Amino acid sequence: MTMKVVSSCLLVISVVLSILLSSHHFAKADNEIGKPLITKTCTQTDFPDVCTSISESDPHSSSANLTGLSRIGLEFTAAKVNETTAEAYKLLINATEYYQWSMGSACFQEYNSSVHQVYKGLEYFDQQKYHEANEIVFLVNGEIHTCSVREVPELPGTNTLLSKFTTDLQTILHQLY
Repeated sequence: MTMKVVSSCLLVISVVLSILLSSHHFAKADNEIGKPLITKTCTQTDFPDVCTSISESDPHSSSANLTGLSRIGLEFTAAKVNETTAEAYKLLINATEYYQWSMGSACFQEYNSSVHQVYKGLEYFDQQKYHEANEIVFLVNGEIHTCSVREVPELPGTNTLLSKFTTDLQTILHQLY
């Protein structure tokens, strides 16, 4: 009888600990704002330095909650995708060889498509459809990755930054639903 009670207690403790440990990774930081929130949130991402650097660079992050931090991330992504689309277009129109034009054209198309997608993601976000916004960020990340495997020597830094940050942004948005 005592053995059954001990076994049952150990089983319950194991289950509780397992749940607590597994939910810790995606624990919501609802009551935190600003730098403590950024630190807590970004340490849960794949690229915490990128996440922290970008999040802290926005002046609104000092008073942002998790929803605000997610919005800041989406706005950064939209701005950077717009900027990179313009850069890819310049590469396309200034290409001197067909191969260069072809790779530039492909990256331009991928970024141009991402512009529309990220604004749709912002609409979903504003409607509190966080899962849908996260799916859009996933698609944008895919477009960026596709461009990054092309031979466009002027874009790897931007591609890498956006690829890492949109990966992190997916983790952050996941915490909202």
